[in-house]
Amino acid sequence: MIKTLTSRRGWLLILLLWSAATGLALQNILQQGGFGELFTPDTHAIPAILLQTLWAPRQCMALLAGATLGVCGWLMQRVLRNPLAEPTTLGMTSGATLAMGLASLWFPASLLTFRTGIVILGEVGALACVLLLAWRQRLSPLVMIQAGMMINLWCGAVTMLIAVVNDRFLLAAMMWTGGSLAQEGWQSFFHLLPWLGGGLLALLLMSRQLELLQLPETMVSSLGASPFRIRAVVMSLALLMSAMVINAVGVISFVGLAAPHLARLCGARTSRETLWQTALIGAGLLWFTDLCASRIAIFNGQLLPAGMLTALTGGPLLILLARRARTHMIDTAPLPIATPSVFTGRRAFGWALVALIIATVVSLFFGRSLDSWHLATPQELDVLLPLRLPRLLAAICAGALLAGAGVLMQRVSGNPLASPEVLGIGGGAVLGITVVVVLFPTSGNGMLLLSSTLGALISLGITLRNSQQSAFNPQRVLLNGLALNALCQAVVNVIMLHHLETSAKLLPLMSGTTYYVSAPIAGVLLVVTLMLLAIAPLLRRWLVLLPMGGVAASLGLGVPKARIAVLSLAALMTGFATLLVGPVSFVGLLGPHLARRLGVKDPLAQLFTAALLSALVMVTADWLGRNALYPRQLPVGLLASLIGVPLLIWPLLRNRDSGSH
Repeated sequence: MIKTLTSRRGWLLILLLWSAATGLALQNILQQGGFGELFTPDTHAIPAILLQTLWAPRQCMALLAGATLGVCGWLMQRVLRNPLAEPTTLGMTSGATLAMGLASLWFPASLLTFRTGIVILGEVGALACVLLLAWRQRLSPLVMIQAGMMINLWCGAVTMLIAVVNDRFLLAAMMWTGGSLAQEGWQSFFHLLPWLGGGLLALLLMSRQLELLQLPETMVSSLGASPFRIRAVVMSLALLMSAMVINAVGVISFVGLAAPHLARLCGARTSRETLWQTALIGAGLLWFTDLCASRIAIFNGQLLPAGMLTALTGGPLLILLARRARTHMIDTAPLPIATPSVFTGRRAFGWALVALIIATVVSLFFGRSLDSWHLATPQELDVLLPLRLPRLLAAICAGALLAGAGVLMQRVSGNPLASPEVLGIGGGAVLGITVVVVLFPTSGNGMLLLSSTLGALISLGITLRNSQQSAFNPQRVLLNGLALNALCQAVVNVIMLHHLETSAKLLPLMSGTTYYVSAPIAGVLLVVTLMLLAIAPLLRRWLVLLPMGGVAASLGLGVPKARIAVLSLAALMTGFATLLVGPVSFVGLLGPHLARRLGVKDPLAQLFTAALLSALVMVTADWLGRNALYPRQLPVGLLASLIGVPLLIWPLLRNRDSGSH
């Protein structure tokens, strides 16, 4: 009986989405003259032209693209065994965006004639990098998603750097990454329909193989199937389908993440049932969002891109269903975290500490002047230290706090992609800053700090409140935080498009910067950082047992109590780091991964080593941000990604077994 009721919830959600979208579509038809204009053969009448060649193809493309992206997201989550996977995970969208950005700067005329080729080139280049990194590990799910994450971050950082240095590219980049379903006729739709329809049909015929992906690889091999071949075929099909959609309509985010989770939260169990419900939910979600977006205009009457607003409709829905669903309804099977041994924990900590000290000395004494590079004398330090020391302390504290939060999040969830921003704190802080900058353009640093604090606290409260009924199940916390973060980011994007004059000020704040940190604030947060890191040893037993899942409770651990304690500490660390330099999410992933690559396995040793390594990356990024394009200041968050990604890519290229543990 329970299974029947939960299964019906999915079809009820589909009915609600499609009914709401149908009502909005009927309103559009009636406003343009009714069904007679939609089906009239007289294409010379303006209402008929608008409905038949612009409006109707757009509705069909929304349904086709939404269904495809939803299914692709479900396939990637199933193949990669990670609830955070979606079509943007493997870097294809970031690769396409970067290719568009470079072409617009160097070969702007090529966008008029070779736009499709440029997009495909960017997608294929990013995908080729991911496959190259994962090939030696036989396309291990963990390695593929790590490689995709790194390529995604690196391409995104380069694109954002272009936007910071070249302001005229900012609007074009935001509109492209927002996606657009606007159509001029039926050519694109009928070109995609047979290919995407054939892909969905192939998936229906592969329902048995899709069920096998839920089993351990050894069990799949014992049944006479090849897990490597199944993963390769399914992933290739998902990538091909998502690439065709991206090429046709641009980047449409969140649908691939939300639709599979909404289907599972509503009770879908079998692969066939999940496939159908995911496709229909994805189609309904994007269709409804696009119809709502067509009623919202920005400056000069320009319409908002639908892909930018999907989180505004899907985010609250996902948060609501995640709060009401049963704990076991989120089907996740995170893989073990590989820890290839290179150093002992003590040696890794020592080398990281020495490197951080050297980087600190270089940052304080060596820099660029108007004429050349310059080593500061003791007399000059009297003037330079008040300027450089607060930024240096901010970089060290932010890196250490984010790395500590990343280790805590990954230990409590067992998910190697869990990072500080999934608590929703970064998105809330950025939204708070954005509102203040728009309403009070002349506000000072104190007002920005207060707004960031309020936004972070409200977001954290919502995430933890919605996760309370599931005893703070880590996957539920991740899902709530991701939905809230996407929702806040969508609101920020809309505000930035409405107020382009404030975008130049907001962009560095959103990318992470130490430029606005004063000496008193840096001193206070240094003390706070040391206090928060000092609390971590008190949680050692919990950090050891929590990754064991159900075994932890049998060993006498109060799992809900331990989860809320660890999550609260991670939230405090993330909140203070965000207040200090803004959202620098990648550092929270980078430090823990680097520590594991160095062979640090003990949770406390991993936390403190990761803190030193992330602080080192942040100090280096801050020094480069001050000097690379002097006197122009570059955001530390972008440079941290540009530095950190190669540090993680190199071990993947050298280590043959990193994905097999």
